[in-house]
Amino acid sequence: MIREIPRMWEQKDYSFEGNGWSVPGPHNILPKPYGVGHPPIWVACGNPETFAKAGSLGIGAIAFNFEPIHNLKGRLEAYKEAAESPVEIIGQFQNNNVMMTNGVICLEDRDRAREIAKAQGRGYLVTMVNLYHDTMPKSPDGITWPNAPASTLIEWTDEMLDQIIEAGYMLCGNPEEVSEQLEAYQSVGCDQVVFGLPIEGMQHEEIKEMLEIFGDQVIPEFDKDPVHSTTRMRETAKPKYPAFTSELPEEVNEVTIIPDSAILPLSA
Repeated sequence: MIREIPRMWEQKDYSFEGNGWSVPGPHNILPKPYGVGHPPIWVACGNPETFAKAGSLGIGAIAFNFEPIHNLKGRLEAYKEAAESPVEIIGQFQNNNVMMTNGVICLEDRDRAREIAKAQGRGYLVTMVNLYHDTMPKSPDGITWPNAPASTLIEWTDEMLDQIIEAGYMLCGNPEEVSEQLEAYQSVGCDQVVFGLPIEGMQHEEIKEMLEIFGDQVIPEFDKDPVHSTTRMRETAKPKYPAFTSELPEEVNEVTIIPDSAILPLSA
């Protein structure tokens, strides 16, 4: 299936016949990607074999860290090793990228950030992730929905929170602390880190504050290039398929008048 996506993006008379699904053609699959190339292609990864497979196909790897961040180093190395000599590039360009997903609470007031992290009732999102991402390695004591998260059963201490932060399960503190915590991701070979918002227990104004200070004080510490890495990759894109798989009828090539219906204003 994944090999068909770039063909859908490029061709205007797409068709496919397979065992599990088919697109009787010809069909012009819309919308087409805007600009140079196409959006980067990613695959969700958990097992070492999937990381290596993604690297060998020239596509990006997205993952959650259900275990201490340094435990992921071997998987990320497997991806990077395969990405050095991919056996196939699925899309128009290689998306040599490992992206990790995590949670962050970054405020100027570190005490308030830690207070939110220790609040009772947080963690339901993680129990849902443990339920649905059942092919990914996770902690033996990981709690799965509908069981209540640990924050409803115990009272979090500063020592417990420090252990969670040190292991890389979440980022928490002021901008300087969060920047230091992000270095652990960089050290194991992670290219990008993304965060889910809003964090349970945060007020609207606190979320706005976090977005601003993370963008102003944390991101510049790691991303020195004003051009996004994906933009640079897309600039190298090379089409792989002809726009039409079949030769167009001769009369189509002779059309010189644009139908009125093709230039009607959107309000019509």
